[in-house]
Amino acid sequence: MKIVKVHTLISCGDYAGSDHWRQTRAQIHKAVRKCVWPLESDKFTIYPESGKKRGEGNGVGPTW
Repeated sequence: MKIVKVHTLISCGDYAGSDHWRQTRAQIHKAVRKCVWPLESDKFTIYPESGKKRGEGNGVGPTW
């Protein structure tokens, strides 16, 4: 999965600038980038179909 934007919801105190947070954030990003769909794929794809029948998309549409 491709990370397009990151929105910080809470950033207070020293932790937000700590090495521990940078390492944790990097691990989270790495895990997200490994997500794929469909499972046999090498990337994450949302099919803009109704998804009402099996195998016809996932029912998720873009929000923009």
